[in-house]
Amino acid sequence: MPINSKELLSVVTQLTENKHVRVCVRESIKGGFIAAASTIVGGLVMGRAGLAVGATVGGCAAALMSSDEMKPVAQVILQDMSHAQRQKLLASVMAVVEDLRVEDAALLMPLLLGNPGAKEAVLCAVAHFLQSEMSLQIMD
Repeated sequence: MPINSKELLSVVTQLTENKHVRVCVRESIKGGFIAAASTIVGGLVMGRAGLAVGATVGGCAAALMSSDEMKPVAQVILQDMSHAQRQKLLASVMAVVEDLRVEDAALLMPLLLGNPGAKEAVLCAVAHFLQSEMSLQIMD
């Protein structure tokens, strides 16, 4: 019996939850601007020492402001992706899974958990899709 897309999606979300993979949602650029702006202001106000102080304060402020914007990959897959994006993701993961010659999703999860290379291949396919298709930054 071939693996259907709901079963494969369940396996992918379980793998990303087990590994605690998260994505940074649109906060990296904003955090970079905050850190850069505070570094510039610190440098203008206090000179060389102000550069260090401004960078430190700006980096900490950016980190605090973006801490709530980290999402688990499973949540992004299940809630934020459109149906078409999910189908593209499943197609790229299926290309990896087909090499394993597994016919049933019940066998797929134990195989992936027992085979670190296969698990990493699936997680890399998911990460590549999220980075290239959705422009999200992966955080481990």
